[in-house]
Amino acid sequence: MVSVVGEMFCNPYTTELVVRRRRESLRRDRFDVFDLSDNLIFTVDGGTWNIRRKRVLRDATGSPLLSMRTKGIVTMRYTWEVYKGESTEPHDLLFSAREPNLLSFKTSLDVSLPRQQPSTDTSSIEPDFRTSGRYIGSSFKLFEPIHNTLLAEVVHDLSWGGLIIGKYSFKVRVNPYVDFAFVIALLVIADDTSNLR
Repeated sequence: MVSVVGEMFCNPYTTELVVRRRRESLRRDRFDVFDLSDNLIFTVDGGTWNIRRKRVLRDATGSPLLSMRTKGIVTMRYTWEVYKGESTEPHDLLFSAREPNLLSFKTSLDVSLPRQQPSTDTSSIEPDFRTSGRYIGSSFKLFEPIHNTLLAEVVHDLSWGGLIIGKYSFKVRVNPYVDFAFVIALLVIADDTSNLR
């Protein structure tokens, strides 16, 4: 079982979600996540052009589940930290994600869970998860790298018409016992990272 945000977001069956992204203004994007019966599951809001690029994933009632933000001052290689709720306390860190290669033209992220024993040399640590691609063109995939196990992927673009004006939707398939809140957070981070190139 891959439970990062919580077991309540892990189903014993394959879960398909519809993600609708829209630009609310030049500074704000919003993601709405629905099940196949069109029930709202999550929203993700936040600024795209603030210094820490803070995003908050909320449940259907508006309660914050996790917050995503870039670490420190933005550099050429983005590192994201994701915390429970809207916390920034070290003990509430759920995971971090960073681009493994500065010179790559393909969006990918190395995702690491917090270590019990902090290491001073983080460059030699194998990531717990890895993403590749972005949701445009149905190329986003989330893997567990040691066994090369596919955990989630974008399976179908539902609309391209709104791409230019910043409104489009796509479907993501999450394998059984994989935390779909975790998957949605990584999709948003991959989107922000690829848009900053």
